[in-house]
This record gives sequence, C-alpha cells and structure tokens, in this order.
Amino acid sequence: MSDNKNTELNQGAAGEETYSAAMREAISAIDVSHSLSEPLKRAVDDLLGVAAQSVGSADASVLIRDGNEGGLKFLVAVSELEEELLKIRIPPGKGIAGLVFSSGQPMAVNDVSEEGSFWSEADKKTGFKTVTLLATPLRTRNETIGVLEFVNRPGEPPYPPFTPEEMDRAARFADLIARLVDAYELGVLIESVFDRAVKTSSSSSEMRSDLREWLKSVDAPREHRELLLLTICLTEIVSRGEAEREMCRDLLETISRFTERRSASSSSYFNF
Repeated sequence: MSDNKNTELNQGAAGEETYSAAMREAISAIDVSHSLSEPLKRAVDDLLGVAAQSVGSADASVLIRDGNEGGLKFLVAVSELEEELLKIRIPPGKGIAGLVFSSGQPMAVNDVSEEGSFWSEADKKTGFKTVTLLATPLRTRNETIGVLEFVNRPGEPPYPPFTPEEMDRAARFADLIARLVDAYELGVLIESVFDRAVKTSSSSSEMRSDLREWLKSVDAPREHRELLLLTICLTEIVSRGEAEREMCRDLLETISRFTERRSASSSSYFNF
C-alpha cells in the first residue's frame, strides 16, 4: 500500500515538474519583454509631443524616478538629442527638475543662467543650450513620481517667458502624463516579475515564495510592489480549494462595491 502511495507521489511530482518545464518553454517562446511597458512609453512620447506644441516649447522631456533616493532619469524627450538625454542621470536634489520633484511645485525660469539651482551637467554632456525652462511635477495619488519639462522656444533667443496660461496648460498635460507614467512603471515591474517567474524553480509554492522575497528588495515604487505582493498572496489562497476561491470572490466583490461608491463622484480619466 505504501509503495503505491510513493509511486503516486512520485508521479505527481514528476507531472508537476514536466508541466512546469513545458510552461517555461512555451512562455520563453513569447517575447513578453516590454510587451506591457513599450505601448505606454510610446503613448507618453506621443502625448509629450502634443504638449510641447500646445505649450509652445521647442523641446520637452519626461523625467521619472531613478531609484528610491530622489534621483531622476529621462524616460522620453522631444529633442534631437533624445538618445544622449536618455543616458543622463540627475542626482537627488540637483537642478530645477530635482527641486520640482522634491517640492512638488511647478517652476518657470526665464533665464537659467541667473538661476542658482540650474544643473548644467546635462547641457555640458549633450552640447545643448538651455535658456528658458518650465517644469511641473507629475503626481498620482498625492505622490510626485516625476517631472514634465518644457525647454526653450522655437527660433533663436531671446525667448519670451512661459505665461501663466501655459503653466496651467502644462499642469493639465502633466496630470495625463502622470497616469501613463504610473501605468508604465507598473508594467515594467510586472514584466520583471514575469521574467523572474519563468526563471524560478518548478514548484509553484517555491516560485511564489521566491517572488515574494524578491519583490521586497526590488527597485520599484512601493505601491506597485504592494499590489503585486497582494496578487501573489491572493493566488496562494485561491489555490487551496473552492471554499477559499469563493471567499476571495465575495471579498473582492465587496471591496469593488465599496470603491465604486467612493469614486462615484470622481471626474473622468481624461477630464480637463
């Protein structure tokens, strides 16, 4: 009798291992890298171009968090020097972008040569000449996640300063771009989790345990890590049986109804 049980256990383990190996092979045949984040990045780029035209700037860029210490990096740029800009990292608290990011307040500068907080290293590395600049924070859920910058005007200097109306317009575009950037960052994290899962051991429980520990230390926004940790926890619960799945469905439906009531009076996604 015990021999039969051992045989069944061995067959079950072998079956799970074979299934997991087959899944990894099938998944590896699909190019999932950047499949979530790239469309969102293109959307940010497209919207940035529209924003630059609307505000009346020659160049524009979106900067996002680089790590958790307050540094920034360029995500996209409307500029002939985009390739060079994407390699630049702005240290925490440096430059007008760093000041806007840390304060959460917009800033318009008519002549950066007269502004002590201007960080000139980007100009030195690219050969660009920044004269006038408008920067506004990208915010979601009352948190600053990046900076939207508009640089110079078309033509030759001296440039007219950015007007209060253009600052208001920039703020409205920043609201839209911030939501896309937030989705982009979550997409990047999901892609990383997916890649990690494919490379993890064959056992589902081991995979979830590995992902849980990895997510605690990965360089990503806290709210995104918590969302995926919650997903892993939920997956672990529902895998235990029908009663647990039913409980999770009831709980999620209750939460959904609660959040729908709270957001009933909120504005639409792209409401200006």
